[in-house]
Amino acid sequence: MSFRKKQIDLVSEFMKSDQAQKEINDLYFQLFNDLDFRNAPSIGITLSMNDEIPTFPIINQCWEMGKEVYIPKTFADYSMNFVKYTKDTELEESSFGVREPKDYQNNLMDPPDLMIVPGLAYSEDKNRLGFGAGYFDRYLAKYPTKTISLALSQQYYQETPWPVYVLDKSIDKIIVSKSEQDADNQ
Repeated sequence: MSFRKKQIDLVSEFMKSDQAQKEINDLYFQLFNDLDFRNAPSIGITLSMNDEIPTFPIINQCWEMGKEVYIPKTFADYSMNFVKYTKDTELEESSFGVREPKDYQNNLMDPPDLMIVPGLAYSEDKNRLGFGAGYFDRYLAKYPTKTISLALSQQYYQETPWPVYVLDKSIDKIIVSKSEQDADNQ
């Protein structure tokens, strides 16, 4: 079984725990106090799916702070663009089951000032394991911008236990949740 598959199962199981909710709340707190996040006029973010850190609280916080929110529209050639997202944006489901903007000809911003990049696992040396299609790596190669990822305790590794390829883009900043044991040790 691949590391990616094991990681999907691990995160899926962890997301059912009370611990996961505590960590998610801690990640929101850290993100909302992060200077790069606070100072970015526009944020690129995905609409979360099952077993991902819910992004709607982040999107709502962005709107409350007067930021513009952009979500990805993906294409068959593994490229994507970021389209402005408001409460009125009409969405449709992609072949992967991801909700995406239906109309994507207008209101593009490539790249947003800060991108919150999803993933399955992260390492201390800023490597990221994505879901395998390479959308974000291709996008960031074409449109370099500031990146942040949010990592639950089950998603963060000191060493990188998966193969890293030349096309893989590292993340500028990984915000790691403080798990219970960390809190006890402080």
